[in-house]
Amino acid sequence: GLRHVGYGVPTEHMGPFVTACVETFASATDSEKAQEAFRWSIGLISTILVRTIVEGSTIVMKAVNANSESMLKKAISTAPRAERADWMLNIQVGTQKISPLSWAIESGSLRAASAILKDLLTIRADRERYYYGVDKLFSRHEDIVGRLVEEAPTLLPVLFEGLVWRSRTTQEGLRRVNYYVQHLIVDSKGLVAEGLGSMTKAPKAQTIISHPVIVLVSDSFWSGVVRRQFILSKLGFLLSLFVFMLSQAILPKTGAQEHIEVRIAIFGGRMITYGFSMMRMLISHARRWAAGYRDGKTFRFLRVPLPSYLRDFYGFAGFVLALLLAAMCAHEPMFWCAGSSDTWPTEVCKAAEDVEDRYLILSMSAMMLHWLLLIDMAVFATKLSAFVLVVKHVLSEVGRFCIAMLFLLVAFGSAITCLRHDRREFRDVLSAANCLFSITVGLYEGDFREYIDTPYLLASIFMFVTVSVIVLINLLIAQLNCSYEYVYADMVGFARLTRATLIVNSLKACPYERWSRFVQTLRFDQKLEFDEGDVGLAGGIQLKEPASLNPVLTDRIIRYGGACSGDMQWPADASQDEDERFEKVEQMMKSALKKLIGPRPGRRSSANGVGLDGSGDRQEMLSGGPTDSGGDESEALE
Repeated sequence: GLRHVGYGVPTEHMGPFVTACVETFASATDSEKAQEAFRWSIGLISTILVRTIVEGSTIVMKAVNANSESMLKKAISTAPRAERADWMLNIQVGTQKISPLSWAIESGSLRAASAILKDLLTIRADRERYYYGVDKLFSRHEDIVGRLVEEAPTLLPVLFEGLVWRSRTTQEGLRRVNYYVQHLIVDSKGLVAEGLGSMTKAPKAQTIISHPVIVLVSDSFWSGVVRRQFILSKLGFLLSLFVFMLSQAILPKTGAQEHIEVRIAIFGGRMITYGFSMMRMLISHARRWAAGYRDGKTFRFLRVPLPSYLRDFYGFAGFVLALLLAAMCAHEPMFWCAGSSDTWPTEVCKAAEDVEDRYLILSMSAMMLHWLLLIDMAVFATKLSAFVLVVKHVLSEVGRFCIAMLFLLVAFGSAITCLRHDRREFRDVLSAANCLFSITVGLYEGDFREYIDTPYLLASIFMFVTVSVIVLINLLIAQLNCSYEYVYADMVGFARLTRATLIVNSLKACPYERWSRFVQTLRFDQKLEFDEGDVGLAGGIQLKEPASLNPVLTDRIIRYGGACSGDMQWPADASQDEDERFEKVEQMMKSALKKLIGPRPGRRSSANGVGLDGSGDRQEMLSGGPTDSGGDESEALE
């Protein structure tokens, strides 16, 4: 019923509506008993709705429905200072409740919602205590960040700015800053708050996630919980990479394979790779495949359903690495040489000659994938992570360049092959394309003066060099430059977004005991000082930042003298009076403009004096056209 308050339903319409419903029902049945029952039921419902609308139509809800910031300020200015936040967060009629802030967001009254957030997050103080609505805001709307992300992302900066207090005074070039982020870190149940997870899904998240509040929350999670957990999760992979390198790239190249100890070490390293690394990866991916099909999280590739996690680069690369290790195990030369050599363990025998080349290719590919999977370790440094993201972004431009270059190589290679000449490097399409590619990258060692006797061939080569080197490569450089400039503006934001996503995923597996210890270290129950000796509010983290980073001219805390009773209203705000004066001037100017712009003679006009086609006579007035508003203009201005 309280939603009808938000809809602004006039109570005087209830009577005619009930009458119409009863008459419509009576036309569909002749049963007087049914008609009476329906009349009584809908009459009771209308009575309840009328009572709900009358009692719930507070001046705050009327201001929200009008989406007027000035009306909202006037409405809450009459509230007792101890109940001011409740007026904007909770309206109750009987057992039903509605939040003016929630309704403003849902109905699109963003001016009113912004005014509510600003007022709630304004710190006010009398001579006895501080008033700050952040606790009541998050206790009433614990999902406020998620709501704003989905329905009103433009209000996120308003919310986050309200969580920061900066001191006007500085000491040794540093400024004291309080971040009241308790509700963005821990929820009412003592668990991980959903604020950071919601932020990773926000539109243009790379911009808003660089806000100092979100940076502080992300860094607190990272340094307090996730960094240690992330290192431990990567420790096994780093160890497996070390063993893999030792058994594949270091010991076999020492030249000491005639010693039995070295061969045993190589064999032991490979057994560790197959027995632990490979089996762990295969089991992990088998579980993820089963979970993907069980939960329906799949996508189709060539009409084949595959688990959704394969869309992620690291998930796909890990799966391919597991397959490569399995293929290496099947082609392991030491397995093929077992029983056929007196010097076993060894990988040099006649039985392993057929699989040796394939094994080496698989080993090289697995080594590359091992190192590629370490790229996500770049999250330890934001700038390094940003650079990795830039490289990923510009790879698409390089891919387009490679496609264009391949087209040119095939085109010119096949065209040159059609000519009659005695040059062996251009004897067929493949050789010609190879030679042209060598010319492009500067690896061709021939002398072009040798082609003077074949001018058509020389002209074709010069034409290819002009298109590929002068045009295509310089175009690639220009594209990479533009792409880098485009990404550079937000690359730190993208890097922080990547770290935030990793943090959110890692916190899901954080043990409750470790999480509780982390929350205790933040000491949210300890009150923070505003200035020296001025003990303020709890629930925040205090830091110091360079004074020139965010200059502060006025104190965010509004202080009032006089009586300190919670039942008293706050004194009138001077800035509010100034806003009202500006609004009155704006209304007077609009009214004068409507009188000046009248409808053209002979044209139908709407109620506000503007033509039905959406245009008025402003252009004629400005151009000195035929209007009779000379005297009216003076009257309107008067």
